[in-house]
Amino acid sequence: MKSLPHLSVALGAVLAASLVSSCSADTGPAATNSATHAVTTQFGTVDVPDRIESVVVIDGRRDLDIALAFDLPIVGIPVETEAPPEIPGPLTEPTRMLLADGVPELYPRNTVDLEAVARVDPDLIIGRDEVIEEIYDQLSAIAPVLPVGSTGTGVSWQQDVTTIGAALNLQDDGRVLIDEYATRVTELTTQYADEIADTVVLPISTSEQGGISIGRDRVTSIALEDVGARFGSAWTAAAPEIEYGPENVTAASDAMAMIAAITSEEDLQAMNTNPLWTGLPAVRSDRIVRTDKFTNDGGPLTALWALGLVEELYDPS
Repeated sequence: MKSLPHLSVALGAVLAASLVSSCSADTGPAATNSATHAVTTQFGTVDVPDRIESVVVIDGRRDLDIALAFDLPIVGIPVETEAPPEIPGPLTEPTRMLLADGVPELYPRNTVDLEAVARVDPDLIIGRDEVIEEIYDQLSAIAPVLPVGSTGTGVSWQQDVTTIGAALNLQDDGRVLIDEYATRVTELTTQYADEIADTVVLPISTSEQGGISIGRDRVTSIALEDVGARFGSAWTAAAPEIEYGPENVTAASDAMAMIAAITSEEDLQAMNTNPLWTGLPAVRSDRIVRTDKFTNDGGPLTALWALGLVEELYDPS
């Protein structure tokens, strides 16, 4: 593998220029496997090894989720720079196991260190499209790159599972993941039909200022939609997202129950100092299913986790 000069990339407007000046032209992709097949992506056609032995994930959200779901041999992940969740999330335990197995954290999330990626010599890179777009050529100089989307870019995790499954000749595994979610949706829709029809709900996230936001593109929101949830009026105003300040959290006053992404105890304590929040019907009746903001986007593991939250919402016993 040819070496890359040291480069730590902060994602932003100057990204492309700094990358072009920092990467040598003679750098070629790692080639640990000789047998490959062509895969066409939104960024071009790449030659993917028939046998994948080492994978780096760039962003650490949906790309990590999908790599874990397909049981790919992960050799590098980003460091989570946001506060780690104080309650378990869908990727908490799998990530702990990766670290326990010695998988290195390559760079802080929201930056990309190309030298660190090259150092672990992957034969495949998977990354979120918005993150890798401006550094695609430099990443491709290390290994073939497969992009995944995000709820924010309108790409469902099912689409990504289908695409990655086809790219890696794991179509059957991809169908199993998609079917598992669909089956679980059907089970919940049937088991809790009356509760779903009778309960006005909202999925919310807390903001740094002590307010709340509702986003239709988040995984928990999509899971609620999939089971046919009856949403509160603030849902209609979210197109696809809306934020309310602490003085306007009463926008959620018609919700009988909420899935609330409140990552830390500090955030929860801040919310509980607001009498408008503690006066909400869902809060007064303790119909709050708490999760963390790491469930806002992800892949099949996160989606199945979200369905567990949905079941808890409709079955508070």
